[in-house]
Amino acid sequence: MRGVIAVLINAIVLMFTAGCSLTPGIRDDDIKGLEKVRFPPASIKQGMWSPDEFERAARGGIFFLDAPVARRTAVLFIHGFNGSPLDFKFLIAHLDRSRFQPCVFFYASGASLSQSGRDLSAAIGEVHRRYDVESVIIVAHSIGGLIARDVVLNQSAHAGVDIPVLITMSAPWGGVPSAGIGVRLSPVVVDSWRDIAVGSAYLNSLFVDADGRARQLPAATRHYLLFSYRKSWSSFGLSGDAVTSVASQLDRTAQEQAYRVYGFDVSHSEILRSRGVADLLDEALRSTLLARAEVAP
Repeated sequence: MRGVIAVLINAIVLMFTAGCSLTPGIRDDDIKGLEKVRFPPASIKQGMWSPDEFERAARGGIFFLDAPVARRTAVLFIHGFNGSPLDFKFLIAHLDRSRFQPCVFFYASGASLSQSGRDLSAAIGEVHRRYDVESVIIVAHSIGGLIARDVVLNQSAHAGVDIPVLITMSAPWGGVPSAGIGVRLSPVVVDSWRDIAVGSAYLNSLFVDADGRARQLPAATRHYLLFSYRKSWSSFGLSGDAVTSVASQLDRTAQEQAYRVYGFDVSHSEILRSRGVADLLDEALRSTLLARAEVAP
């Protein structure tokens, strides 16, 4: 039985690795190029299995790749389970840094997603107070997309900061069945598994409030919902991207509230290195600048 449980845990971890409460805020000594910022495997592993230790070590927060410029739009990248900001090196390399300032959010992927959302909101508020950054575009992968939606819905937690665009990639809006199995059978359970289990209270809270009313994204936020659908050669069962099912990524309510929906014939991790995604990101950012210019006095 112990061997079966070990195999189960390993399978769950490997599944999310394919895609792949902390201290909020930013630190001036961390403002540098992404290639110089250290997000070692040990910290990623600690964030998954020992999020409390991750928090005490103050490893998380928002990191800018260049010194923040007041009133200039920031593009914030949020990684997925068992991931790190290094996952976005390709997309950041294709970002127009003459117009946008990239920054990344590093968090414990094993922690409660609602807590990670609160920490991110606090960090965005700190960026606004310290550097007068008033606009943030969010690009998020996998469970990072869930955290991002949570943040966008709770505008009061980061008052004064506009989020005109939310781009999510391969997010499991409908949950992940294997996470529920892990919660029931594994002797070691991380909080984020509970949050992404199908039918969890957390997933429900992203679309319905405590009184049972539908929660809508702010009208001023355009949500680009990107999904991936390339299965591995060994994949069986539902259509998916070798990690998350297409059905979960295309939850009906999430689709209905999206500004645009795009599918990519790539796997869960390959979407982070897709030139098509990079081009779409550039198009979305440019159209946002144009739209903001048209409404400016």
